[in-house]
Amino acid sequence: MGHDMDTDAITLRFTLLGRLRAWRGSRELELGSRQQRTLLALLLLREGRPAPVDALVADIWGDRPPARAVGSLRTYVSRLRKEIEAPGPAGDGPRVLVSEHGAYALRLPPEAVDLGLFRRQVAAADLARAAGRPEEARESLRTALALWGDEPLTELGGPGVEAERNRLAGQRLAALETRLTLDVELGHHITVLAELRELTERHPLRERLGALLMRAYVLSGQDAEALAVHERTRRLLAAEFGIDPGREMAAMAEGIACGTGGTGGTGGTGSPGAGVTGGAATAGASACAGPCEAPDGGTAVGTGTRTGPRPAPDEFLRPAQLPRDLADFTGRDEALAQVIGALTGARAGLPAPGAARAAPVVVVSGSTGVGKSALAVHAAHRVRGHFPDGQLHADLRAPDGTAVRPASVLESFLRALGGAGRPVPEQQADRVALYRSDLAERRVLVVLDNVEDPAAVDALVPGGPGCSVLVTSTTRPSGLAGAHHTHLGVLSPAEALSWLETAIGADRVASEPQACSELVDLCGGLPLALRIVAMRLATRPAWAVASVVGALRGRHRLTVLGIADLSVREAFRREYGRLPAPLRSVFARVALLREPDGRFGPTAVAPALGVPADEARALCEELVDRSWLESARPGRYQVHGLLREFAVSIHRDEPAPRADGDRPVAMLFAPDGADTRLGGRSFRPSRGLREGLAS
Repeated sequence: MGHDMDTDAITLRFTLLGRLRAWRGSRELELGSRQQRTLLALLLLREGRPAPVDALVADIWGDRPPARAVGSLRTYVSRLRKEIEAPGPAGDGPRVLVSEHGAYALRLPPEAVDLGLFRRQVAAADLARAAGRPEEARESLRTALALWGDEPLTELGGPGVEAERNRLAGQRLAALETRLTLDVELGHHITVLAELRELTERHPLRERLGALLMRAYVLSGQDAEALAVHERTRRLLAAEFGIDPGREMAAMAEGIACGTGGTGGTGGTGSPGAGVTGGAATAGASACAGPCEAPDGGTAVGTGTRTGPRPAPDEFLRPAQLPRDLADFTGRDEALAQVIGALTGARAGLPAPGAARAAPVVVVSGSTGVGKSALAVHAAHRVRGHFPDGQLHADLRAPDGTAVRPASVLESFLRALGGAGRPVPEQQADRVALYRSDLAERRVLVVLDNVEDPAAVDALVPGGPGCSVLVTSTTRPSGLAGAHHTHLGVLSPAEALSWLETAIGADRVASEPQACSELVDLCGGLPLALRIVAMRLATRPAWAVASVVGALRGRHRLTVLGIADLSVREAFRREYGRLPAPLRSVFARVALLREPDGRFGPTAVAPALGVPADEARALCEELVDRSWLESARPGRYQVHGLLREFAVSIHRDEPAPRADGDRPVAMLFAPDGADTRLGGRSFRPSRGLREGLAS
């Protein structure tokens, strides 16, 4: 009689949130060399998802693996199996460390690994807080954090481990912040003051911690200490990013300075029913309506920001062309800080005396619907105080989808700067010269949306050092020398849920937490998809979120993701039409490739396209540059789930192009053969491609 896999696996226990260790029952297992332990850690971190051999080699050895890397990997697997696998009848294969279609995976229940226990407790805290049970949420987080050692994955190395170590540390810090928020909300502010002080010293630029420390000080009656935290944070943010503290810290400081208190209407308990990711975002709303003296002696108005720099001369028009900022803009903290810091020159530092300083150019790139324009507009509003001479804005894509000529944009800008009746030169070169002369001694922000051609940006970059240019583009333009690049991915689940609370109401999200989490997953974290669903729910308050989730689970998800003039499918189709014809064919083929970990490499792409592996890699990299593929590390690519579904619709709606008479376009590399929802037939690697697979 064979052994049950779950019975074999449940007796195993592993720790990742400190030093990697393993036990079978009460016996600790010998895990071997450092690289062998690194392999085990990488497999545990995938939580049952198969890891292709080439991905494991890259994660352990990086870009320069030894000649016998695959052989060494197979040896490590064999040795680990001797320790991990329970003895079974002769002829039984591995039950825990298994081989699947060119990849390895660990078959373990989540509770067998401390990371799985941590995530289970954090999820329980999320649900408890959303349901208005803050004490229960606090206790779950205490249990989760007790699983941690000093540092995750201690004594292990390699590119894959380093990336995972940073990610895990971020998850621990987020859980700790949430627990401290609950401590303060539940009246334990004095108890956690020392812990908050230590954390803010270790993470001085983490504004959420600073705001929480300020709040704890205010609730403890220590206003002077709260103001000191605000001033220290203000100086650090100004030096690093060129920005002031956010609304919460500024409002608390202003409330203290005006004598109205710094905790607003939340008192000492906060809002226990608020979402975990939201923290105390609204705490500190001040009753001070007019100007008052800021903590550092400056003048604070409204939100606590200082009055702006010197105005432009009276004869100079100050255009204010920025589109309206989104009231529900949420998340993107890291990307926003990068963009703001680059626009204001905070990251570059001051030039040497007499040295020339070029106008900073900041490029925000990302796929269609990822929120590039929204982030750019929000960042522009945040920094407009640095540009008192005006803000110019142009969409370089016309309503019919064609590119707007730089000469037309220059004409519009020149009239915005000099008046509607101003004469404008006929030649583009003369317009560029006049435009740069106008801005030579000015401080103006220029926002260029939907840029396709880097040459267009060159013509619209001012010559003066006081100006900055913010560009959004689906492509990652390589022709902009010295530009700062920020690439936007999809929203994280926490960011998406936080935004959903803003869009449809925190109460609605709290009443259906599981449905909202699945909704975020089905939208793939794509802001455009989330906004369409939120618009539908906002205009139908009687609808259950679960009803929309049910519709999104079907085969026509892209059809559901459309309302009024917004449509994910049409947005993809418009951008797809702008791809060069050869690249459209390449995308239509590679988007349906799928190795066991959801990614693919040149060795899978090459036979699908009928080209050598080097050429396949070059084509994939061009699609990465145009934001149709994502690449987390060299030679590994993946397609967003909604883009994959769009590729399926291409094959369904259009004649399938062929590179030759035999090879169909829709080839899948999937563990269990063809995915019937996508169509096509399964693609199996040749024997040569299977080198290094299951031993």
